[in-house]
Amino acid sequence: MRKILVINPGSTSTKIAVFFDRKEKIRKTIYHEDDTLSKPLFPTQYEIRKKNVLECLRKHEFSLQEFHAVVARGGRLKPVKSGVYKVNEEMVEHARNGLQGQHPANIGVVLAWEFSQQFGGEPFTVDPISVDEMAEIAKITGLKEIKRNSLSHALNMKAVAKKGAEDLQKPYESCRFIVIHMGGGGSISAHLDGKMVDLYNSDKEGPFAVERAGNMPSLDLFDYIERNKLIQEEITHVLTHEAGLYSHFGTRNMSDIEKIAKREADKALILEAYVYNVSKYACSLLPIFQGDLDAILVTGGVSKNQLVRKLLEKYLSFAGKIMWYPGEFEMEALALNTLDAIEGKLDIYEY
Repeated sequence: MRKILVINPGSTSTKIAVFFDRKEKIRKTIYHEDDTLSKPLFPTQYEIRKKNVLECLRKHEFSLQEFHAVVARGGRLKPVKSGVYKVNEEMVEHARNGLQGQHPANIGVVLAWEFSQQFGGEPFTVDPISVDEMAEIAKITGLKEIKRNSLSHALNMKAVAKKGAEDLQKPYESCRFIVIHMGGGGSISAHLDGKMVDLYNSDKEGPFAVERAGNMPSLDLFDYIERNKLIQEEITHVLTHEAGLYSHFGTRNMSDIEKIAKREADKALILEAYVYNVSKYACSLLPIFQGDLDAILVTGGVSKNQLVRKLLEKYLSFAGKIMWYPGEFEMEALALNTLDAIEGKLDIYEY
């Protein structure tokens, strides 16, 4: 029996799980105080989250020495193809330095590496944020010095796409999907021939999300930055943590947002605008499939909200079959892909 520790650092919490082979034994979510979340990822948050993970394992009578593998969600690393990767020193350096920007998931691979070095067990990551399968045509912009890049909720979207393929009883490589991930952030991806050939991520473009601005009118954004005298670090924080629905409602809690929208007509319009924008950007990927789309798959925590689901059906039902996968499947994807790799069923890639 192989024991696998799974670590998934997120924007407000760190999730951990323990798997004995394919059986999940425990899953815990460690929520972090705002004071912690306002601190730098390295070294401050890293040390706090590391301490929290160790305390949680001790509480549930697990020792790091007993794990055969430690697998963590991977952050904004260098562009890589989809798959299972052995964590190495280069990956750790890129995570610490924020090669493509800082993200809480950067902490994960550093924890996996350090735990492996101290206590044994092999360190892995699966489908990090920086999975890049985008078609070259999708990377071209209207300014030759700037190319679109691939940063997304790759881990969950890939897992959901494979679940959708299984439910349709087709190989994933033969499926033609649009996958919508709706959470604090958001991603929308087009899956063709087993690859995410185009995508949007609300950190930089696409629809706004619960706390992300998404695509903005560029000249108006320049005026906003100048008017508020913001430096790059400040505007980045606004666009990625204080924008989206939070900017309009003053909360990130979807239950509270729905209650406000039901009371106030102007807020109801904003919530519908959120879904309208998600639908609009999803439909912008339709030309990729030239009319031959198997389904639109919807996932992420926000997709549990019944009002959001009703609005999505209003705007997207014309496009074809909608399949619902509410919540996220990152922990099982991390554990089971790692187990398959250890057992030789999947390749293990060098970073």
